[in-house]
Amino acid sequence: MKQVIEINTDSMIPPAVGADLFSNRAAVAEMQRPSTAAEVSIIIQAYNRLEKTKRCVESVIKYTGSVDYELILLDNGSEDGTLEYFESIEYTKKTILHITQNLGASYPTSTVKLSDLGRFICFLPSDLIVTAHWLENLLICMKSDDRIGMVNPVCSNTSNLQCVELSYTTYAEMQKEAERFNRSDPKKWEDRLRLITLGTLYRKEAVGAIGWPIGDVGFFHDFGDDDVTFRIRRMGYRTVLAGDTWVCHDHKYQHGEGKDPVEFKKSIDIGRANFRDKYYGVDAWEDVNNFYIPYLSYFPAPKRNGLIRILGIDTRCGTPILDIKNWLCRAGIFDAELSAFTQDAKYWLDLKTICKGPVICDREEFLTDPFLRESFDYIVVDRPLNRYHEPQKIINDLFALCKKGGVIVCRLKNTFSFQSYLHQLGQRDVYDPEFAYHMPLEVVENALERKGKIEAIVSDPYRLAAGERQALAALLPAEIPGNQQEDLVNHMVCNEYLLIVEKNT
Repeated sequence: MKQVIEINTDSMIPPAVGADLFSNRAAVAEMQRPSTAAEVSIIIQAYNRLEKTKRCVESVIKYTGSVDYELILLDNGSEDGTLEYFESIEYTKKTILHITQNLGASYPTSTVKLSDLGRFICFLPSDLIVTAHWLENLLICMKSDDRIGMVNPVCSNTSNLQCVELSYTTYAEMQKEAERFNRSDPKKWEDRLRLITLGTLYRKEAVGAIGWPIGDVGFFHDFGDDDVTFRIRRMGYRTVLAGDTWVCHDHKYQHGEGKDPVEFKKSIDIGRANFRDKYYGVDAWEDVNNFYIPYLSYFPAPKRNGLIRILGIDTRCGTPILDIKNWLCRAGIFDAELSAFTQDAKYWLDLKTICKGPVICDREEFLTDPFLRESFDYIVVDRPLNRYHEPQKIINDLFALCKKGGVIVCRLKNTFSFQSYLHQLGQRDVYDPEFAYHMPLEVVENALERKGKIEAIVSDPYRLAAGERQALAALLPAEIPGNQQEDLVNHMVCNEYLLIVEKNT
């Protein structure tokens, strides 16, 4: 027997054809949004941990201000009174979904219809505590550009250089400090390749483009947020960290709070491997976490206004050039164009998502062919110079492409490190397996200084414990004076040097 299901669309208005992909997506999302829907749907999912859930919900109700929002409260089979608490909340625009048995973190969201949600969607973990102006600030950022697909606040207790720790001793002090911190400022908005999704605001059509429910269930927990960021960015949207908005993450992630340490590590390893499998070899950490944020204080202050052109060479997915773009924004320079050259095709797509200029995949000997001479204000080479086949040619090419007065940032692998020293002492299993020419720092300095001024040389050390440094010092000849021993150890524990050079005008 056939069953006819009628869906009444008489009151709906067909979407107008837009000028581009993004306006078409927005039109369809708006057509599906119920007239009674709030502007923002805040989804809070809880499984036990009632006290944290209470703090989360109460902070939302108190500090969300004038934003039109609804609460969608998902009880994922809690046994500690979470359902009863949800029912007691005095807020008119709320919907409660009660799951009788915990079937995993992804299941509850799958029971929610995307078409029923508001113009924007915010997922709040139950261990977040929001603060004054948090949602207003995220919306200001989101609405500044139709191409922004997700915005994430900074918070406590997180990784990925998203962590900001405010100073306070009580809950009331925390909220006062957060209110002082939360001042909308476009200079503090950072484009990022990946985000740890804590309090993330999403554009509805961006979520529709990647598919609902938002998470890939293959990840279960770890690396699911990396995956979401990658998918939204690869759909053409910007993924932004709002450095002007702080919330509290009431969870000690470093210690795997509430998790068995062995199982926690296993989950991390599996999630990371799953990510590499899905993205054809791209690693969510190694290929994305090559931040240049720690080095930006060594850069000379920007001297030009107008369009700034930035070229990244072998920067993997492109974090170094994004960091420079964000740094320029902090200085009030918002017009920057990124371009990239890579020798590994697996990075091409992610570079395209952040670059308005050309993205070229080719061999190193053809570096200068696709670009105009003296056209870039900043050039970053993330691969060490002595790991190229012709280091001097690379140096010549960098200066050929850089504008006069422009900045070149390059690396040098220290092949005279403790690994080489221990190998010479007979420890044959200690060595760097990656090829690099033996090029003393002084030789590279001389080559660069013929065409530019070295602004800074930054040592990037191996992460060694104090006892390991002492063991290295003990291997040095005893007749070497103490101050020279310290210099030698510092040289041996250096992994790479970062050289920042301004081209002669």
